[in-house]
Amino acid sequence: MSLLQDLPLDRLTPSRLWGAIDAETRRLAARCLYDPERDDVGGRAEADAAIAAALRFRAAAVRRLPVDKRVDYLTRAVRPDASLATALLRALHLPLRSEMLGTFLDALGIPQQGGVIDTDDELNAPGGEELVAAVGALREGFPADEVDIYLASLLSMEPEFWGALVEVVRPGSGP
Repeated sequence: MSLLQDLPLDRLTPSRLWGAIDAETRRLAARCLYDPERDDVGGRAEADAAIAAALRFRAAAVRRLPVDKRVDYLTRAVRPDASLATALLRALHLPLRSEMLGTFLDALGIPQQGGVIDTDDELNAPGGEELVAAVGALREGFPADEVDIYLASLLSMEPEFWGALVEVVRPGSGP
């Protein structure tokens, strides 16, 4: 069964999405968050603080743990709040899945660089037909589970902008 079939798309939150993602993908996201090449010191600090709180450890003790141990604790013992879940979802998609993100934004005509929207201008939310074509492009070129997580991530993090996606990805409604 598809991830998108199991989620309440019109009231999805990053935390709820994180809880619905399979354990292997959560581990991948946590590993990406702790990747030293990533410039997300705040996300790592937030993850370490959540681990410390969940395990009743001191923050300094958590920071001394090997990354593998922190990843394990983060994916098994922590229920991330919206901020941490958002950091984890972003870590999963950028830069690991930037080609997919770029394909989607290009299909929508949204300026992007490496899968990140590249404009300071106010953008108009894409409409149904545009989204149908863009989702179709994703479904043709990328694994279905990765596409589902990406689309659900958009809905959970920016529901006002991406709200029209609900009708496009709702089971039985299109791509």
